Amino acid sequence: MKKPVIVCIDDEPDVLNSLKIELKKAIGDRCIIETAEGGADALDLLADLQADEYEVALVLSDYIMPDIKGDELLRRIHESSPETLTIMLTGQADLEALSNAIKYAKLYRYIPKPWKNEDLKLTVVEAVHSYLQDQKLTDEIQKRQEVNEELKLVNEALSASESRLSQFLEALPVGVSVYHPDGSIAYFNQAARDLLGADTIPESTAEQLAATYQLYVANTDELYPPHNLPILRALKGEFVKVDDVEIRQDGKRIAIEINTTPIFDASGNIVYAIAAFQDISDRKQAEKILADYHHTLEAQIDERTEQLQQAALAAEAANKAKSTFLANMSHELRTPLNSILGFAQIMEPSPDLSVENRENMRIIRRSGEHLLTLINEVLDLSKIEAGRMTINPKNFDLYRLLDDLQDMFQLRLHNQELQLLFQRDPDVPQYVRTDDIKLRQVLINLLSNAIKFTQRGEIILRVIKLEQSGFLDLLESPTACFDTTRSIRDFSRNNSDLAKVEWSDEAEDSTPVRDFFLLFEIEDTGVGIAPEEMGNIFKAFVQTASGQKIQKGTGLGLKISRQFVRLMGGEILVESQLELGTTFKFEIPVGAVYAADLPDRQLNCEVTGLEPNQPCYRILIVDDREDNRQLLVKMLSPLGFGVEQATNGQEAIEMWENWHPHLILMDVRMPVMDGYEATKQIKARIKQREQEQQGNGEMNISHPDSPIPKIIALTASTIEGRQAFALLVGCDDFISKPFRKTDIFDTLTKHLGVKYLYSNSTDSISIGDRNNLSRSIPNAALAYLPTLPAEWIDNMKQVILSADFDLIVMTIDEIREPHPEFADILQGHLDNFDYQKILNLMAEAEASDNADEGGTN
Repeated sequence: MKKPVIVCIDDEPDVLNSLKIELKKAIGDRCIIETAEGGADALDLLADLQADEYEVALVLSDYIMPDIKGDELLRRIHESSPETLTIMLTGQADLEALSNAIKYAKLYRYIPKPWKNEDLKLTVVEAVHSYLQDQKLTDEIQKRQEVNEELKLVNEALSASESRLSQFLEALPVGVSVYHPDGSIAYFNQAARDLLGADTIPESTAEQLAATYQLYVANTDELYPPHNLPILRALKGEFVKVDDVEIRQDGKRIAIEINTTPIFDASGNIVYAIAAFQDISDRKQAEKILADYHHTLEAQIDERTEQLQQAALAAEAANKAKSTFLANMSHELRTPLNSILGFAQIMEPSPDLSVENRENMRIIRRSGEHLLTLINEVLDLSKIEAGRMTINPKNFDLYRLLDDLQDMFQLRLHNQELQLLFQRDPDVPQYVRTDDIKLRQVLINLLSNAIKFTQRGEIILRVIKLEQSGFLDLLESPTACFDTTRSIRDFSRNNSDLAKVEWSDEAEDSTPVRDFFLLFEIEDTGVGIAPEEMGNIFKAFVQTASGQKIQKGTGLGLKISRQFVRLMGGEILVESQLELGTTFKFEIPVGAVYAADLPDRQLNCEVTGLEPNQPCYRILIVDDREDNRQLLVKMLSPLGFGVEQATNGQEAIEMWENWHPHLILMDVRMPVMDGYEATKQIKARIKQREQEQQGNGEMNISHPDSPIPKIIALTASTIEGRQAFALLVGCDDFISKPFRKTDIFDTLTKHLGVKYLYSNSTDSISIGDRNNLSRSIPNAALAYLPTLPAEWIDNMKQVILSADFDLIVMTIDEIREPHPEFADILQGHLDNFDYQKILNLMAEAEASDNADEGGTN
């Protein structure tokens, strides 16, 4: 707050200085003292002070000044600042001037010159004090006026609020009553009076309400206990809600619900209690009907539940029987299939076979593998239905997978009026992580379907990278069909953020991945699907009318494809228009990895023997089937392994005790004693001997002549958990039937460190060495290309384009003798249907021949 100002006016500077000094002594720093030498100067000063919002408390002015007389100056000052007090200083002023100053300028005092200092000081102090008191009084009056105005506004607002509240309460369809702390009634709204049948506010207290208005405990003839009335409990501080009150009037019963609330003041004292109550007769009637229905429904549910339990037990028994049948059937099919595929692998590389018979062996092997695929497909469906199918993600080359598929299907379309196009967005990563086996199978199923139902036009496979799910954009499509058991809307909402793939514990290395979605679209210009058949295409063993006409397929492909896609975390849908074509679309979450994260590819080289300077490994083969034992004997004996046989677990234990094998290939399903029990007994005896020798101070029972054997479980069973159980009872590894020779050889290397010799090579190649060799395949192949005859190259290109498998085999065999390793590489590509790679090698060979001719000229 700014200090008040005292202005001194005189045309003599000495007088002004003297006056300023005396005033300073009188009032100190309580006021600001300003001076002006004349009337005009004083008016300007006052204008500036008022502009700066200073309060001018006192003006002391001389009377005789050259420009304006003192009485006139004070009059003007009073007009511009009426609250300012004025004092005239002069020895020559006449009575009229003093009279004018008193009348028109609010003259506070007249001081004659020369003044007495004490008189001056006293007068100025009194004037300033008077001014301040006046200002204080003025401020208080103004504040009181403002307070009064505010109170007036508050009262008006309160009155308006009370009026509105009253209107609100009266308009409520719920009865509202207010009670004083002593129980007397303060207010009843109209709904309360109507409900209680009271025309006016009753005089009774809260304790008398039950008797006055016939308030009963619901469904009884007992008046509601006064001490338990909700309003009395609210007056004691409780918040109460009850619906067990009935009003009985004129033979009618009205069920009411009452809610009561205590109202407290700032000190926590109860000043009011409010009760709100309403007619709930309809609700009570509905509750009774609902209770009766619920009781009836419970009885029906109990009856139905018992029926369903019986049905569930029957279904469980049937499902268990089906699973047992499938498992047993799979075992019975896989066991002879193991012999078929195994002996085919043994006989195929035999030099005693003619070209024709070698190809026959390959046909047998491929047919057996196809049969195994069909068996696995049926078992996959069984696992899917039982919820036991799992995802096995790994790192792989997506571009290679797509190229292999394109090569495979391109040859199937040879000489057809059909074009196959693979379109891949440039931002799709080459190296990704997901379950490549299931992805490959889904794409094969969908592409096979497209080719099967498309006679001319084109088939397009598109691969698009998405940062989030794009299926929400397809929901409005009138031709989109998806399985209603799990809607795409739910899928998109749950997966609209960056994809997250949950890897199983058995997955490969936990390389950090960058997650996203891949959208695959398979579009064809085929016959399309009728709208009434769209809902059945994903059902097992169900075919559309078009599928029934061509009589191909089992009706499992789309069912398995959809479940595989979902297992990988995605969803699939189809859009189709009859006679225009069909488009299958599916999204899956994948992770991007680096090329270094991919496992090394292995080269299939024929094992011809064991590397020198290795122990004479003893292998015990335990199987109750003669053909299975002979298969393994013929695989291992020619290579130099010592091999013995046992037909059951009991014989296996005796052979282990007497022959001391390094490794036991143990079938788990045998008569007399199965492989599990035999393994447990062997492991228990080994442990017992270890404990005995430790007690005798010996360090280890293992000895080159009596090693601790590695036990490898062999089974054709597909029942879940077999592998885990085999490891639990003590087996060191697990091989499923039917197996490949490489499965057996790699397992021996893994557990015994065996090193092999391979065909056309005197060097030993372990698993790791094979990986290194596989990376150098292109260089090894190119080393032979310059020596290939140009005529043979041209002939090979022609037979590849003819897609005559037998002729391709015969053409490869033409160079097998001079170039056996290169022939094996070509045969490997042929077995994998990698026709494009064979053509690429032919192009490299042709280019190499041209380069050599140019260099010799």
